[in-house]
Amino acid sequence: MIRQRYVFLLVLSASLMMAGTAPKFQAPAGTDPSAKMPVTTSSAKARERFEIAMDDMEQARYNRSADDLRSAVKADPNFAQAWILIARVSTDPEEQKAARTRARQLATTVTQPEELLIRWFSCAQENELVPAIAAMNDLLEKYPKDQRLEFLAGDWLIVQQRYEQAAKVLERAVAIDPDYPAALNDLGYAYALTGNFEKAFAAMDRYVEVAGDQPNPHDSYGEILRMTGKFDAALKQYRMSIRIDPSFGSELGVADTYALMGKQEEAREEYERAMVFAATPNDRLQYQLQSAVTWIRENRRKEAEKALAQVAVDAHKAGLVRLEAEAHRVLALYERDYKLALKHLQEADGALQQRREISISDRDEEQARILQVQVEKAVEARDMDTAAGAQKQLETMADSSPSQVIQLCYHAAEGAVLLARQQYPEAISHLEEDSDDPLSMQLLWRAYSSTGATAQAQALAAKLTSLNVPTVEQALVVPQFRANLVSQARQP
Repeated sequence: MIRQRYVFLLVLSASLMMAGTAPKFQAPAGTDPSAKMPVTTSSAKARERFEIAMDDMEQARYNRSADDLRSAVKADPNFAQAWILIARVSTDPEEQKAARTRARQLATTVTQPEELLIRWFSCAQENELVPAIAAMNDLLEKYPKDQRLEFLAGDWLIVQQRYEQAAKVLERAVAIDPDYPAALNDLGYAYALTGNFEKAFAAMDRYVEVAGDQPNPHDSYGEILRMTGKFDAALKQYRMSIRIDPSFGSELGVADTYALMGKQEEAREEYERAMVFAATPNDRLQYQLQSAVTWIRENRRKEAEKALAQVAVDAHKAGLVRLEAEAHRVLALYERDYKLALKHLQEADGALQQRREISISDRDEEQARILQVQVEKAVEARDMDTAAGAQKQLETMADSSPSQVIQLCYHAAEGAVLLARQQYPEAISHLEEDSDDPLSMQLLWRAYSSTGATAQAQALAAKLTSLNVPTVEQALVVPQFRANLVSQARQP
């Protein structure tokens, strides 16, 4: 299982530090003191809960890990590292902010490496990525033998959509410990997300071998099998995960797989089952949003609009403004009437402007996605003034933030505008930067076709038709693109 909606992170475990004393790392006898990063707490009970939380994180039991971390800070309210981890694994924006604030208040009371950890995680949530990356790099340099730190960095890079860099870091973690389950899991994803499925399956095979009695190896294997279109094999793995632990949440994987197979009614039934086990309002609403997309796949417009509107209402009641904005953005993507689409985008933007808690990184990245949709809808309607205005906003955001999400939104939007102007070479250079998104892939295919780049167009068409990810963009683009290619092939 991999969470793409928020950053899930694993802390660095080490020996107990006693508050009130000089922050010296006491390594066990016979070990290298530089091998692991220290943890500062005054409570043996807090330390115990902390280690349990780490075990849960390594098994991808994130909600249970969050509960363990809450127990740790209850036992030791000055446990800075546990506080910053709560900020990272929690899906409650209010709790994220409170935990992040408390960690920063305590940063001067812990070791310098822990202060770097707090800076890294807190700056990342506040979209201050340059100091966040600097802190991460300092930690990696300071603790080159800490496989958990290497895993943590690789995991964060995956969420940042920097998959090749993630693979390199995770390979170092596996070099330190070839049987480290958490690193094997993320390494499999990093390989798969760069299209290297041979290595991805090798990592998954090893992951199942060393931790097959846990649900997550089977859940993750199922997801990677699904990426390659091996749906029956994926369902087998998901159901194995469910047999091991019915409460783990692999019903979501079954539901997403059914949706991609075209079995939308079965998918909705599985999403309902997944909601039963949802541990947080964020999870439940995410499953509800996925279920709403099944109506889009069936092109049942009335049902889709009703379901998506309900997600927006429920997210508003729960104070989850990012999901509220996302629901409106999806409505805009699906809407054929340009004026109505703009109205949905205004509602999405309004959701982000509410005086409710949301991390700066979540707000900025969702804002970038809204602007990208605005550009693409305006281009379709030949409203180039609106497209140019939204594109200018995106360019300003991209100039000031190294966020990969924002950068990709900028390139996608710029490519759409240039393609509309028939500036094909320039459009291609931007769209190639976002060549994993179905909407950008479709535009890039058009650009290749318009310039006579037949080989590139054919290769991209093969990639697009085999794209099996349970997103609204895939639902809107891939099935119709497949149908169009079949229709063209049948023409004399």
